[in-house]
Amino acid sequence: MALYAGEGSKGEGKVLFANTDPAMVEFFCRWLRHFFDIDEERMRVRVYLHEGLDLEATESFWSTLTHVPRTQFREPYRAVPDPSIRRNKHENGCVYVYYCCSRTHRQIMGLIRALLSSNAYSGVAQFGRARDC
Repeated sequence: MALYAGEGSKGEGKVLFANTDPAMVEFFCRWLRHFFDIDEERMRVRVYLHEGLDLEATESFWSTLTHVPRTQFREPYRAVPDPSIRRNKHENGCVYVYYCCSRTHRQIMGLIRALLSSNAYSGVAQFGRARDC
């Protein structure tokens, strides 16, 4: 849940997680499926990938990792690389994993609100705030 609290979408009526790190994306998908009643047909993926990189291989990679069939992928976004800004391109792009369910989104947001409003920070109260961060 902390991963979604930091990296997930908060404002839309759907669960949305975007990242370039395969381990993070895989963990998010496993977490979502484990803790929530997921209708697999409502899962969607969209790939953001620089032009010149292999879209077919990238979509296959993310499909295998997320366990979302490519038939449920949205149209990819192909970015034109600007060599003056960035030289390193993510080989597998950035992937957006969507779960289109406002009920699940509300459940997750409720858990995040509960986490942030609880005494989860008991160490802060006991030891005080760090001053040299």
